[in-house]
Amino acid sequence: MTLIEQRNHDIRKSPIWMLLICAVSSAVAGCQTKTAATEGAGFSLLTPASATRDFIIKNDRPFANQVAGNNRTCQRAPACTK
Repeated sequence: MTLIEQRNHDIRKSPIWMLLICAVSSAVAGCQTKTAATEGAGFSLLTPASATRDFIIKNDRPFANQVAGNNRTCQRAPACTK
């Protein structure tokens, strides 16, 4: 193996070289977004059936308040799935 071949071989196995390849690959992959940035923002409008809603209100008031708060926030947030 010549000196140039040995140097090129060592560069390809270098941790810095591998890190650089990984960083560039990640950056390129991150730029290829095909969906809207707000899609899947993490919450959606909650619409339980009337029987479920009545049960929650009677048996778990703190949770019912959280559902109501979620829905109020969702109505104002464009990223919320409605």
